[in-house]
Amino acid sequence: MSDSLASKWTEDSFNELFQEQHMTVVLEDQGTLQADFYFLIDKTFQMKDSMAIGFILAENTFLPYLSISDNLFIGTSIKEKNKKELLNNYLSYVGLTASVLNKAEMDLTSFERIKLQLVQLLLINKDLIIIDDIFQELSIGQRQELLPLLQKIAKEKKKAILVLTNDIQIAESPYMDKIIKSA
Repeated sequence: MSDSLASKWTEDSFNELFQEQHMTVVLEDQGTLQADFYFLIDKTFQMKDSMAIGFILAENTFLPYLSISDNLFIGTSIKEKNKKELLNNYLSYVGLTASVLNKAEMDLTSFERIKLQLVQLLLINKDLIIIDDIFQELSIGQRQELLPLLQKIAKEKKKAILVLTNDIQIAESPYMDKIIKSA
C-alpha cells in the first residue's frame, strides 16, 4: 500500500508543493490519486485562504445552460467592454481560436476542455492550479503540446502548478521542476 500525501503532511509540505513559477508533479498510484486530490483541496483552502486556487479536471466542468464564453467568465469581475479582447488574447495564448466558442459543450474534445479550463483560470487569475490526472485522455501529441504550455503559464504568469498523476512519463518530463513520489 502506498503512502498518501495526507500521511506525510507537515506545515512545510504546502510550500514544498506550491512554489510560484514552478510545476511540481506528485507521482502516485491510481488508488491514492483521488484521495490526495480531495485532501489537497481541503488543505489549500485551510492554509492559503488569501490565495486563489483553481483546478483542472478531466471531466466536464461547464454549466450546460450557459455558452462556452459565459462559462469562462464565471467568477470574474471583468468589465463587459474588455471581455472580448481579453478572451481572444487568452484563447490565442493557449493555442485555441475563437471558433471554439461556437461549439456546443458536448462537441468539445477533451483537449479543448482542458485548454478552456486554463483560459478560465487565467481570466480569474488563480495563483495555484491543481491538475488532476488529465493526461490519460490525451494523445501523445496533445501531451507534448500541453506540458510546455503549462510550464509557460507557470513561468510567464507566475503561477504555482501542481500535477497529480500516476504516469511516470509525465512525472519525468523535462517540463516538471520537481517530482514528489508518493507511490
